[in-house]
Amino acid sequence: MIIRKKSNSRSHFNIIQKRLKCKRSDSRADFENMNGILLKSTRSQSEVITTVLLVLIGIVAVGLLSAFVINFVRNNLQSSDCLGLQGQVTIGTDDAMTFFNLSSSRSRVVIERTQKDFNLSGVNVILENDGGAKSYKIRAVNSNEICQISSSTVCNYTKGNDIILPGTSNPKVTYEINSSSDFSSSNPVKKISIIPVLKGEVACTEAMDEKTMPTYP
Repeated sequence: MIIRKKSNSRSHFNIIQKRLKCKRSDSRADFENMNGILLKSTRSQSEVITTVLLVLIGIVAVGLLSAFVINFVRNNLQSSDCLGLQGQVTIGTDDAMTFFNLSSSRSRVVIERTQKDFNLSGVNVILENDGGAKSYKIRAVNSNEICQISSSTVCNYTKGNDIILPGTSNPKVTYEINSSSDFSSSNPVKKISIIPVLKGEVACTEAMDEKTMPTYP
C-alpha cells in the first residue's frame, strides 16, 4: 500500500510538471508572436513615414525648381524684349530742351521713340555726377517729382496728374524733373541715361541711351 501511494504521487507530480512546461511553452510562443506583430507594425509605420517624407521633399524640390525656371524664363524674355528696343527709345538733344537748370536745380529731358510697335509703360531717368546717381520714374500717373512740359504747361508737380508717355501719335515728349533735393548749381547733373519700362513694370537691365547733360543758366 505504501509503495503504490508513492508511485501514484510521483506520477501525479510528473503530469503536473508536463502541464506546466506546456503552459510555459505556450506563453513563450504567444510572446514571440506578439513581439513579431509589434515589429511588423513598427516597420510598416516607418515605411509610411519614409514615404510621406519623400513625397514632401519631392514637392519642395519641384516648387524650388519651378520658381527658378519661371525667373529664368522671365529674365530671358525680358532680355529679348529689351534687345529689340535698342535705338527705339532715345534722349532728344537736337532742340536743346534736355538740360540741367542751374538756377532752379531742375532737369529737363526730351524722350523720343520710333514708330515701332511696342508697349512702353514708363521710363526710368538716371541723373548722375561725380557724387552719385539718382533714378526718377516717369509713369502715366506721375509722382511729385515729374512734370510733363508743353507750350501751355506750368509745372506744379501735383501728384496724380496724368502724364503722356511717348507713343506712335506723340513720339517726342518733354519732361521736367524736380531734382533740386539731389543736385544743385554747385553740384550739377553731368550725365543722363534712360531705361525703358515695359508692360508689367518690367524694366530693362541696361540703359537704352545716355548723354552728357548740358547746363543752362
